Amino acid sequence: MIDRPKPRGSLILKIVIVLLIGVLVYTIWEPFEIIRTEERNKTESRLRMANLRNAQMAYYAQYQTYQSDVDSLIRWIKTDSLVVAKQDSIFKPLSGGEFIPESLQYSPASHREYEIQVDDTSSTHRYVIRCPDDFGFVSDLDDVSQLHRASWE
Repeated sequence: MIDRPKPRGSLILKIVIVLLIGVLVYTIWEPFEIIRTEERNKTESRLRMANLRNAQMAYYAQYQTYQSDVDSLIRWIKTDSLVVAKQDSIFKPLSGGEFIPESLQYSPASHREYEIQVDDTSSTHRYVIRCPDDFGFVSDLDDVSQLHRASWE
């Protein structure tokens, strides 16, 4: 048998190869993680806007006007005995599995407050709820046929 010397590579080259493999794996994995996070935030934000819509509809049924302030709407949800009693039938559970009134205030992506505008000057009262992260909106101030309709439905 012939003894051949074992090939010996440089330790530095082996470390560089391992690092390059790590960078390659990261560059493939990271965009998928960004997309998954964006989809999760979009789904959660739309659930929150749907719950804001349900709150607006319940508020209107009781007071014949819409609430123009998210904080006041949340306070009403937490303190009105009728809403508290029917909370499970009015609101959808969030991604975490339960409905939390305080979660309605902020968008999950940027933690900025949802925007609510109300027009109660015309014969048909209207409102619009907008997501600060452009994940959609509910209702329309200009088109009465879009009342309570979500942009993603």
